[in-house]
Amino acid sequence: MAKIWIARIRTNHELAWHVPPMLRAAARTLRLGYIDRVLSGIDGKPFLAQMTTYYLAALGEAAARARGADHEFHVVEAPEADLHIPDDADAVLFTVNTAAAPATYRIADDLRRRGIPVVLGGIHVTMLPQEAAQHADGIATGEAEAVFDDLLEDLERVGRPRPVYRGGRIESLAGLPRPRWPRPEEQDLCPWVIPLQTSRGCRNACSFCSTTRHQGARRRHRPVEDIVAEIRAYQESGFFNNDKAFFLTDNNSVSDTDHRHGVRDTTYAKSLFRALAPLGITWAGQGEISVADDPELLDLLAAAGCRTLLVGFESLDQANLGDVGKIGNRVEDYVRRIEALHRHNIRLIGCFILGLDHDTPAVFDRTVEFVQRWIDIPQISVLTPFPGTALHARLEREGRILSRDWSRYDISHVVYRPKRMSPEELEHGYRDVLRRVFSWPRMLGRATRGALHAVDPGVHRPSAWDRWVSILAPNLVYGSLGWVDPADAATARVHGARRDSVHLALPAESAA
Repeated sequence: MAKIWIARIRTNHELAWHVPPMLRAAARTLRLGYIDRVLSGIDGKPFLAQMTTYYLAALGEAAARARGADHEFHVVEAPEADLHIPDDADAVLFTVNTAAAPATYRIADDLRRRGIPVVLGGIHVTMLPQEAAQHADGIATGEAEAVFDDLLEDLERVGRPRPVYRGGRIESLAGLPRPRWPRPEEQDLCPWVIPLQTSRGCRNACSFCSTTRHQGARRRHRPVEDIVAEIRAYQESGFFNNDKAFFLTDNNSVSDTDHRHGVRDTTYAKSLFRALAPLGITWAGQGEISVADDPELLDLLAAAGCRTLLVGFESLDQANLGDVGKIGNRVEDYVRRIEALHRHNIRLIGCFILGLDHDTPAVFDRTVEFVQRWIDIPQISVLTPFPGTALHARLEREGRILSRDWSRYDISHVVYRPKRMSPEELEHGYRDVLRRVFSWPRMLGRATRGALHAVDPGVHRPSAWDRWVSILAPNLVYGSLGWVDPADAATARVHGARRDSVHLALPAESAA
């Protein structure tokens, strides 16, 4: 029986929040019970569990059972300084994203010196396998489902992994195991959100995003009945309660769209939403703003319990959108589409990238103004050329990459030379935008505006108070980014919706 550890380094730029005591005190004094519970739940914990390690544990256990083996799988997620692996570990499997790569390599090198075999996998390893191989006994590229059986066979037979496992992509997502979540009393996780995978792949090829290269340009869907069964299992186990929401981790939960070739297929999305509606859940997802152009899809989305949609607006400049391949976004249609979502009681997490090639210093004021007028929960990032993306390749050719310190590839540091401003101007402007959009007056203003949105007849309409709280609470969480300097490793608590590993969520709607 092998003792196998599945590990992931939590970086400073993860959703591990430390709530300022004054916020907790204010929530109690004003008797804002829901906000107090939200702040209590997130204090010192990642706001949304990264699903990968817990899914890999379930995948490993399933592979071991199929082999008639009785291996132990342990999950550990911690900052570099707090990640400890016991000496009796037979192997350690790391999943690696870009910002965590340097810390992961240091830990892996130490484990190998101790004689513990290390296998590195994940998106960064898939993009830069030769780099990762210098710090591992074995690397795994592609998707894990195709490699686990071979890995276990090698550990059973010779006690060590082979140098390379090439996973590629699995064709069918049917029958995937549920992540092996820890029991609530054992969790170092925020209790509010459960990530849920419904598909992989993306037909679009935005230059800053690595999803298409990593997961493929064809959407692969989980069977709807598998998703419903997973949700029901959570409900029946007691793991789910009325304070929890699901987060659909797909890059585009609402349709299968290829804007380059004029293809838009909503068949799967509509089938999924019809199946979710009777379950009585609330959830958040990611999707394109163009969902607002399909009245039937929008009605189904709201009826299925979607209360928040993360939308990549990316820019208010159409030339920027064309440059990065975001051709489905039309700036002239933003407001009309936003209003349609708001009329369906769907909040917007609006994502904006600063530092695109047509951006000048004027982008900062323009972004703040648009966010304050139309967006419920802003997510602002610096353009980050992740390795393996078309953006990174282009900036490399143009000699504009300034740093290859992967720990700075966290969407909050400038690692390239912008075209129309200096790196210092961009970084200073980015910090200033954060301070402004997450100031108390602006957060309260957005929550109040959202609470007063008109809602179409027949759409679930919570009280204005519930809507106000459900917008303010995630703003308080994201506001941590504006209150601290992310360079301060002791106190930095910032959002982590990276383009190479998009995981982002918010609390369930209160009393909804």
